[in-house]
Amino acid sequence: FEVIPIYATGLLPIVLMPVCKITSTEVVAGSYWNSVQMLFVAIYLVDIALEEVGLPRRLALKALLSSSQLNPRHLLFMLMVCCWLMSMFINTIAVTLMITPFVIGLMNAVEERVRNSEAQGADPISTGDSEAQASKSDGSGADSVQTIACGLLMGVAFSATCGGMATLTGSLPNRILAGQGLVSWRVTWIRWFAFALPISTATFLISFAVIFARYVRGVHVEDLKRQLVEEEYEEFVKENGPFNRDELLVGLAQVAQIVLLIISPFIIFPLGDNEDGVRLLNDATMAAVPALSLFAMPSIVRPGQSVLTWTAVHEKLDFGMLLLIGGGFAIGKGFTEAGLEDTM
Repeated sequence: FEVIPIYATGLLPIVLMPVCKITSTEVVAGSYWNSVQMLFVAIYLVDIALEEVGLPRRLALKALLSSSQLNPRHLLFMLMVCCWLMSMFINTIAVTLMITPFVIGLMNAVEERVRNSEAQGADPISTGDSEAQASKSDGSGADSVQTIACGLLMGVAFSATCGGMATLTGSLPNRILAGQGLVSWRVTWIRWFAFALPISTATFLISFAVIFARYVRGVHVEDLKRQLVEEEYEEFVKENGPFNRDELLVGLAQVAQIVLLIISPFIIFPLGDNEDGVRLLNDATMAAVPALSLFAMPSIVRPGQSVLTWTAVHEKLDFGMLLLIGGGFAIGKGFTEAGLEDTM
């Protein structure tokens, strides 16, 4: 039960600040939409296109199939690396929602095989340490599979969080920070990336070590085989077909967006200054160019439509997130208007 939906709390500043005589409605309302929200929309449009064509899931499956052997340790590491890297450039929540169903489906298949093996009198779980086996499985192979599954799901969540903190566009708090007046003129996408990447890497490695030690170390599931990932990939190909031009175009749009965000402060932004030296371009413009192109590129999978359709955007764009970001900016504006900024 929610007293009020969390997204609705983003509207509280526009109600409370004028009532409390902190500032006017016009000033508060002006905080709800700026270049940071436009950057969020541009990034999210490409995220939606990636989800529509299924490219992140295909890449994750391909990464798992690239390994000659598959065991819980390799599976955990490969999944966490994929989520960590993708979350730097794709919305953290979107990455988690795309990868989690695959993990659940894979581990359900493993558990079913383990139960069948147990029913036939086989030993589906083997460890090098009988005490570790007893503590992790409690005598049940299915319980051990569920423990590993918990570790994989936590690995997806933690690695996505670690990856999201590396860029301004990866997570909501970073976007709100980028819109604050005290730092907005200094914080660019590439500056934040250079600052946060070492922190992101360190937290990723710590997360992997802790999750591995708690959920995976010492357990080997005989029924967790490469064949399961191959079957999952075959099922994905049946649903989405082989790699096609739509996926290529969306992937190129994602790469172009990243490249533009990296090079624009050094090459493009200075070219956009007017005669008074005022900078007219920022990250939002650069991110919007590849996103806009997806609406103009014809789809080969859906003839007569573009690679990214407005119907898909209408269904999946998180409007509530825009309200939350705007509410954060409005609160920051309230700090300034009330004089708290100078006091602090």
